[in-house]
Amino acid sequence: MSTATSHSVLPVAASAGEPAAATSLTLVLAFTAINSLGSGVVTMGISFLARSAYGFSDNENFGLSLVMGLAYIPAAMFAGPALRSIRHRLPWFTTRLALLALMLALGATCMLPWTVDLISNRGPVAGGARSGAWTMWVVIGLYAALTGALWPMVESFMSGGRSGHRLRSSIGVFNIVWSSAVVVGFVAIGPVQAGSPLAVIAAVGLAHIASALFLIGFRADPGRHIHEAHEPHPSRYRGLLEVFRLALPAGYMVTTALQPYMPTVVERLAIPVWAHTPLAATWFGTRVLAFAVLERWQGWHGRWSMPIIGGALILAGFAAAVLSPDLAAAAGRPAGIAALLAGLGAFGIGMGTVYAGALYYAMEVGQAEVDAGGTHEALIGVGYVVGPACGLIAAGGVSAGVVTQGSFDTTMIGLIMLCTLALATVALLKVRAAIPRR
Repeated sequence: MSTATSHSVLPVAASAGEPAAATSLTLVLAFTAINSLGSGVVTMGISFLARSAYGFSDNENFGLSLVMGLAYIPAAMFAGPALRSIRHRLPWFTTRLALLALMLALGATCMLPWTVDLISNRGPVAGGARSGAWTMWVVIGLYAALTGALWPMVESFMSGGRSGHRLRSSIGVFNIVWSSAVVVGFVAIGPVQAGSPLAVIAAVGLAHIASALFLIGFRADPGRHIHEAHEPHPSRYRGLLEVFRLALPAGYMVTTALQPYMPTVVERLAIPVWAHTPLAATWFGTRVLAFAVLERWQGWHGRWSMPIIGGALILAGFAAAVLSPDLAAAAGRPAGIAALLAGLGAFGIGMGTVYAGALYYAMEVGQAEVDAGGTHEALIGVGYVVGPACGLIAAGGVSAGVVTQGSFDTTMIGLIMLCTLALATVALLKVRAAIPRR
């Protein structure tokens, strides 16, 4: 879920003559929580579910993540223009109706693997039976596209009709709610992952459909955005915005390299299947903690150290998590598990820091800056694509004999570091251009 979508990607404001009234935040948060459970299960848990159901390899899991990114980019960028076009032709087609259509489409998408398995009369999927493996590719592609269109609309209902402290407070609570729901959904996979992976995805579909009940209380369209006069901000804020705008897609890049590889990491550490997702969810939990702390404590505002600390925690946490099985082989399993937990914990704090910073400076610098939301979404989508691509390149090196199997981890880390360095260089150049010369 991105940060700068609510002001720009969705262009539909309240109907002409309608007051700039906001939809109940409680309803928006309830709708968000249920749909974020799905993100925790499908978007973040697809690698575990695909391995349990069809024995997906690392390469296939990296491929799933790559498909997710490729589907997300156009959906997130063109959701707003598409809705504008539909509204021009069908004035009665409100944003609330668009959300209802998305819930039905998400429900049908999530039911596909279970339905195909049922029709094939194969019974419970076991032993890596692969007749329905194609459904995983269809599900992740459609799910990414549909949720790429969903979240800008939800965020627009959350922010529409609100401004100033009320808007900032709403976004802070919104971040805590969706990120907490992701934790719950991801952890819930654990106990049923081995026996009923397809039923888990089907249950997510039912949850999406059930969440449509909350739409009854939504306004037909988001309230109009209230333009407020922004107080003067220090000149360094513009530079910080540029840094965080690139740090965020870099974080997503690392995330989408880490998540597909997590099933292999926990298997190499001999973690029981039921504990795979609860353990892997460590970083989701520390991200929630970071959101809560940074929402309450404003001492980090304007500090150049924050993007540096956030980025360092992301990279260090990623490296520690990926290399934890190697540490276990050298120093024992407890040391490996400790490294995994510490790495994931640091990674989550870093992601929370970068996410909160990107959001804060986008709001502080002003509306004109946030209107570049299409570019912002594209950058996040690039992060979704580059991360798994690094994993696939490393795996391809192993297959070609260029990289040894034992060097796969370090090769993938090295590729991620190179891509991060490239983004950091671009960020520094943008900072130099953004800061006024004296």
